[in-house]
Amino acid sequence: MARAADGRAGTSEGGDRSGRRSGGEAIGAVISAAVLIAANAVALYVVYLALAISPDGPWDVRESADKVQILCLTAGALASAVALLTVFVLATRWLRGRWWLAAPTLMFLCAVVRWLLPS
Repeated sequence: MARAADGRAGTSEGGDRSGRRSGGEAIGAVISAAVLIAANAVALYVVYLALAISPDGPWDVRESADKVQILCLTAGALASAVALLTVFVLATRWLRGRWWLAAPTLMFLCAVVRWLLPS
């Protein structure tokens, strides 16, 4: 069994690898998950708005395209910010699954596709 730098027996990182979290880690995981879910929900709503906008008639095509481009830019920026926040949370090991990056990636791709196909 390896000894940690402070002389305790255990893994080289000083923690156990049994998969259990301490009380503080569990609270950090719950708070991180709640923040990421809320941030993903906001970004998803903006993506939905970008996808749902359609022109009211032939007179509204240009204005609708402008609104779609603004919403796509906003959705892409929000998805990028959520992805950076997710990377931070994963780097701190408050959350462990990389699948948390799937939602902002898909939202970013939807925003890019909608940006390229505004009509």
